Amino acid sequence: MFTVAVDAASVVVLIFFLAVGGKALRSFRQSKQAVTESASLISVVVDALSSRVEVSESVVNEVKSGFEALNHRNYDLEKEQIKLREGYLKLLERLEEILSNDKKLISELELLKAKVTASHEPPPVPAGTIPRERSGIVNAGGDILSSLTTTERETLEILNREGPKAAPELGRRLKKSREHTSRLMKKLYLEGYVDRESNHAPFRYRMTDTARSAIESDGKPLTAKATEKA
Repeated sequence: MFTVAVDAASVVVLIFFLAVGGKALRSFRQSKQAVTESASLISVVVDALSSRVEVSESVVNEVKSGFEALNHRNYDLEKEQIKLREGYLKLLERLEEILSNDKKLISELELLKAKVTASHEPPPVPAGTIPRERSGIVNAGGDILSSLTTTERETLEILNREGPKAAPELGRRLKKSREHTSRLMKKLYLEGYVDRESNHAPFRYRMTDTARSAIESDGKPLTAKATEKA
């Protein structure tokens, strides 16, 4: 009887261990399946991330390559800008040098012109006297104003009223061209109506004492005796 009791207890223990073992085996199988499923899910995620990493790396490489190319172009552009700026500065310096030389040349030519003109002009004569080569109408006596034209009378009127004037100013006042004014003043000079101050250019003209005396003795405005137009 004791032996039967022991066998029964062994059977119960065996059954217990079998039950626990079966349960453990089922739990192990379930865990293994869960691990397998987890591993599969992780593989899917890894594959997706790997694909995205490849795309990202490609994009990053393209952006990096473009940025490097842009930096290279900017560097080349900066070098070109520096060269261009240096070229402009050299050109500006050259133009300023040419401008300065031209101004100096103009000044020297004007000075030379004044010297050449002065060297061909007769020396100044004392006021009221007439050089021999100017032995014109004023020296002839009589009514020395009768042969004057309207323009000549206006010229003498201005000189008598306002004093010495340069030929360019007289031309503007009379509204005559430069050539016309030059011929007019040369005629009045040679005929003894005006003296010429040739110590500087442009020459200034003033009435001679003889012409002024004739005007004062006549007692009438010069323009009142105008008989013709120049």
